[in-house]
Amino acid sequence: MIARAFNRKQAVAFAAGVLMSSFAAGQAQEAKDGEVADDVLAPISFAPAGNLESMVIIGTRTSRRLLDSIDTISRVDESEIEKLQSQSLAEVLRNVPGVEFSSGPRAIAQEPTIRGLGGQRVLITVDGARQNFDSGHKGRVFVETEMLKAVEVQRGAGSAVYGSGALGGVIAMTTKDGSDYLAPGESFGARVKAGYQGASEEQSGTGIVYGRTDLAGGLDFMASGTRRSSDDIRLGGGETLDNSGADSWAGLTKLGWTPGDETRLNLSRQYLFSSGEVPAQADARASATAVLTDRETEVTTDRLSLRHGDGGRRWLNLDTAIYSNRQTIREKRIGTDGRLDIIDFDTRGAELRNTSNFSTGRLGHRLTYGVETFEDKMRSTRGDAASTTFPDADSAFVGAFIQDEVAVNDRLSLVLGLRYDEFESESDRGEEIGVDRETSDSAWSPRAGLLYDLTDSVSLALSYSEAFRAPAFQELYISGVHFGANNFVPNPNLTSETLTQGLEAGIRYSRPGVMFDGDQLALRLTAFTNEYEDFIDSIVTTTITTFDNIGEASTYGSELEVDYRHGPSGFATSLAASYLVGDNETDDQPLSGIPGASLKLTIEKAVDPWGLNLGWRSAFYQRQDRVAPGQPETPGYAVHDIFATWRPGALERFGLSMTLGVDNLFDNGYRTHLSSLPSAGRNVKMTLSGQL
Repeated sequence: MIARAFNRKQAVAFAAGVLMSSFAAGQAQEAKDGEVADDVLAPISFAPAGNLESMVIIGTRTSRRLLDSIDTISRVDESEIEKLQSQSLAEVLRNVPGVEFSSGPRAIAQEPTIRGLGGQRVLITVDGARQNFDSGHKGRVFVETEMLKAVEVQRGAGSAVYGSGALGGVIAMTTKDGSDYLAPGESFGARVKAGYQGASEEQSGTGIVYGRTDLAGGLDFMASGTRRSSDDIRLGGGETLDNSGADSWAGLTKLGWTPGDETRLNLSRQYLFSSGEVPAQADARASATAVLTDRETEVTTDRLSLRHGDGGRRWLNLDTAIYSNRQTIREKRIGTDGRLDIIDFDTRGAELRNTSNFSTGRLGHRLTYGVETFEDKMRSTRGDAASTTFPDADSAFVGAFIQDEVAVNDRLSLVLGLRYDEFESESDRGEEIGVDRETSDSAWSPRAGLLYDLTDSVSLALSYSEAFRAPAFQELYISGVHFGANNFVPNPNLTSETLTQGLEAGIRYSRPGVMFDGDQLALRLTAFTNEYEDFIDSIVTTTITTFDNIGEASTYGSELEVDYRHGPSGFATSLAASYLVGDNETDDQPLSGIPGASLKLTIEKAVDPWGLNLGWRSAFYQRQDRVAPGQPETPGYAVHDIFATWRPGALERFGLSMTLGVDNLFDNGYRTHLSSLPSAGRNVKMTLSGQL
């Protein structure tokens, strides 16, 4: 650990004090008041019911129904991922409002943005392990979608429970478990899946084995492997994107031990290896002047977690984990000097948190508190020398947080939270490039929110939050040649970006029997405004490129989500709309990265006697001509998809499923905002899966 020991001890002491005082106060109150009445805690937890009614944990780190979450959260579950036949995170989140990807069609170059904020302003996790690597042109999302059980997205600041990196939001991915496939009474099984995607002539295959035994109290396991191979991607209108084909192999193994009803130990390893010929700037075209490389991307994530609770789930609901995440990018130049460049980025972290349920008078409390620490380390070489554009550097973070979910009565609930973080970054190259070797800072991240049920069907949500994002390695220490006679200039004096005021207001509506017996309508409308200080942006002149705190920035907008289902007829439709405006308040210019307004519509019809589910998706984007100087405008566009899933009842015991789809049905040529590349053209897709 490279941060100052005295301050680290202060942070740990703060967290320990929180844990001890909260536990002691709760114990005393429990002795005074006795058991907490179920109706007092009722607003905090509800049974899941699907889509906007489903359960999420990302906002408060505790289970809440989506419509009862004060935060603006979306969830894409496994059935939706299967339906989309997703081969990248961009495809998984394609229907989530406020979430865009600016990287073009190459999956290896993915760069997500939430409400216009991208890079390390968006925290990405896989099973709780932070994915902190970020480089503007090389992508930052390296995950095999066949491993995913669900993806939750928090739109808006999450630093009060997640610390640095959650300035704009959080993307939390959860991988599959063997228990997701085992039916009651089963002890072993296997599943196979094959797929094809026409736009890139991709062929894929997945095999999974899973099982459980009563040995040692209860052991279960799962092992899966996925292989993909694709050619160059066909773009809308028929053009082909050169050097966009890739081969990949991914594996996931999990071992779980359940020695008792209240204890669960998990050990897992994720592995991904991808290779292909791509430009050094993977989000750009190959050209006569672009450097072409033979790129290999290797990612390994190991994680050990423990969950333990007391019999009544009152005071002890412990969740702790340690993890190691290593990402290596190797690029060997093609057609020039054959130079090999290597980037190693390691993240190691640990977290311990607990949730206690108790009452004080008529108030019900769900108190969550804990500590987290993680370290990032980057090492790189350019041929036989150290790379100056990916400087060798280390950082260490430690944080402590506390959050109270308060059930005031059967209509009003509150969420109050506070987190303290301390961090330090250093580079051994500090003296070499003439800058300070170490930079350090600390931050407090408070939040407050309420949810009030006006009626049994209508609720109001209000929230206030502050957040921060620590400067990244490249922003602090980058040097060397950028292009031509333009050179990078390091800036170790950067301060953290801060969200000084984040406000959200929303209305939620949920009611059965709106038009017909057996139907359900759920609606969520959110308006938000955010004010930022010390925003970090790149400054490019004719001779230098550097990063600086530009001063003040702001964003505001609104999002609408509607979900309607009619069970007896099998009809379902959903709508997601987003509107966003961003300003660089210091220069009185539009903020970069803000997409045009969008509307996304999905219509589905289930034909139960035949085991069929049919659907149509449409996405409409408004022209974005409100852009920063020097940035290209983005024309408006519309994209339409169709899909169908067939599960023949006669073969139910084999879990047979066939999914067909056509993305970009009319082969439109379009470009997403801030992407220099057009998107993929018409893509005919098919997958076939079954199990034993």
